[in-house]
Amino acid sequence: MNYAMQTTCPSCHAVFRVKPDQLEAHAGKVRCGKCAYVFNAFETLVSPIETVSLMAPPADDFSDEFKDEAGTGKSGISEIPAHDVRPLTISEPMSATFPIPTDDQIEREAEAINREIAASAHPELIEEIEETDKTPKSGLHITPELHEKLNNLQLQLTTQEKHARWRGVVWGGGIAVLCLLLAGQSVYFLRNQVAAYYPDTKPLLSSLCHVLHCKVDLLANADLIKLESSELQSAPERPGGVTLNASLRNLAPYRQAYPSLELTLTDSANLALARRQFTPSDYLPQNIKPESGMPRQDELPIKLTLELVGLEAVGYKLLVFYP
Repeated sequence: MNYAMQTTCPSCHAVFRVKPDQLEAHAGKVRCGKCAYVFNAFETLVSPIETVSLMAPPADDFSDEFKDEAGTGKSGISEIPAHDVRPLTISEPMSATFPIPTDDQIEREAEAINREIAASAHPELIEEIEETDKTPKSGLHITPELHEKLNNLQLQLTTQEKHARWRGVVWGGGIAVLCLLLAGQSVYFLRNQVAAYYPDTKPLLSSLCHVLHCKVDLLANADLIKLESSELQSAPERPGGVTLNASLRNLAPYRQAYPSLELTLTDSANLALARRQFTPSDYLPQNIKPESGMPRQDELPIKLTLELVGLEAVGYKLLVFYP
């Protein structure tokens, strides 16, 4: 009575006869001879099947069953001759293919076969794996010469990068300096406008001008000085004297310098008989300093007393201007 180890393919459920030395040679890995699926035979071992030999009974025992009661063996039935009956054995299952040459080959064949089997059952899973597993594999062998060239190239690139970085720093610093110089130049030439629109900066600008030997002056725009009224009257208390009354208003949104006035006396033909100019110190009250400037949107009354000697003036003209 012989015993054989048997295993079952988990893919097609075929039963195979295996030997212990075949399983130990490759850690139990086998390939199905029917569907080519690779699996571990140790995990699917089944109970050993007994191989039974069925032999025909001896001729003597066989003929005794047909002897008559007298023991003559003549019972009317002809004697059955003994035949050479071969032993009957249970058919052996389909054998597996053994052995697989190497473990690496087993792994590759197992992966390929299992992917084919899985592709038939789950094609969408295989497509997703193939899309995600697209990492290129490079088999480039870097020789020492190539490695040295790569190092030299990397050194050149690093040097060029450093030079480019320093050039960028120099250019950036130069541009910043030029911007500062441009801003300083603009402030220098527009210092009067800056001080007019931003009065808080005037002390600082004045300090800088003291170093640069310049001066911060008030803006002077005659178009923003309005002569609201003027009148020339005779002075009764002074023979030959006249009084000029006028009113000025600063329309600018900032302080302006006090303007100068020009008075022209005319005759009956509107021809000039006499002309005189008046500076701010001539018409401003003593409590107002000319350098303080005329406040924005402020009105200034003016009163001047003049003497006309030998002039028969009929009319006059009053002009506001900046010299």
